[in-house]
Amino acid sequence: MIVVAIGTMALILILSVFNGLEDLIASLYNSVEPDIVITPSEGKFIDLKQFAGYKIEKQSEIAYYTEVLEDMALAKYNPVESKAGERQLIVSLKGVRKDYKLMSGIDTMVSHGNFLVEYRKLYFAVFSNGTASRLDIRLNKPEIPVYFYYPRAQSGNLNPADAFNIESATPAGVIAVQQENDEKQVYVSFDFASKLMNLKNKATSVEINLNKNIDTEEFIASLKKKLGNQYKIKDRQQQNETIYKITQSEKWSGFLILSFILLIAIFNVVGSVTVLIIEKKKDIETFSYLGFPDKLIRKIFLYEGMLISVVGGAIGLLSGLILVLIQQRYGIIPMEGGFAVSSFPVAIKATDFIAVYAMVLVIGFAATVIPVNRISKNLLRF
Repeated sequence: MIVVAIGTMALILILSVFNGLEDLIASLYNSVEPDIVITPSEGKFIDLKQFAGYKIEKQSEIAYYTEVLEDMALAKYNPVESKAGERQLIVSLKGVRKDYKLMSGIDTMVSHGNFLVEYRKLYFAVFSNGTASRLDIRLNKPEIPVYFYYPRAQSGNLNPADAFNIESATPAGVIAVQQENDEKQVYVSFDFASKLMNLKNKATSVEINLNKNIDTEEFIASLKKKLGNQYKIKDRQQQNETIYKITQSEKWSGFLILSFILLIAIFNVVGSVTVLIIEKKKDIETFSYLGFPDKLIRKIFLYEGMLISVVGGAIGLLSGLILVLIQQRYGIIPMEGGFAVSSFPVAIKATDFIAVYAMVLVIGFAATVIPVNRISKNLLRF
């Protein structure tokens, strides 16, 4: 019973950790990703003059609506104002409106400074933690700007310096985002990005956040009818489909591996019931002489074997639940390495408890039936 309880508890704990990591990843992405993203089906840019944004923006279901202009650029920064101290890095430059933080909640992830991209026609830049580190960004030196270089679409000049558009922005803040974007992401003003890339009335995507209690799938279906096949419309999960699939596959791979371990543990019941039947041989004979049918004698051992799985599994579920709640409340197991959380994240899902307990009962029943059906046949021949 103890072996079954420990195996069940281990499964619950592992699944709870995967649930916690999944929720953590989702929360990190939700801080920087909108509810819905609209991108062109063909090409790179959306022509805002032809895009029916005014029809979409006024819908009551929409809380925030913004155009985004995003592309790769070269960032140069010289914190010590010497040639030896100059840093260069290819970054993902994301041009957003100045009220973008209201839409995404990205300002909650600011670790230093502020999330500010534009103020009184002055341009600022906000860097991901990894990007700021590699460029050696120093917020205490606002007089030193970051220079961004973007290649001109058509430049016949042989001078390399004339092949780029160059604009500068003042570092304003540093944010901690998901690892995928941590080494390259920079947020700037939409107007700054348009000026740097020399693009007017263009956007790479349109981001939308919905009001509470709005069905995302229904809203996307209505958008597709309005916009047609010219645009791709994705919800949060579709935006990061690979991440969600990997998380789920890791979770259930771990579940299967631990299931095999639990299978081996529960099959100890085979040995336990077998030994019990041998020890109770004289009692079996007595019951037979008293007129007990063979079927009833087998049921006695079947029920006892199942009792091991039922009670052991229940104890394991309860123990696992208690440990998960303790971890949620007190964070007794820390997560080292500078992650977004200080302790291992855990989360409880009722479906995991149902799946684990069902598996314990099925394996326990199989492990009990084997010795009862095979060994008791020989013992019942007097």
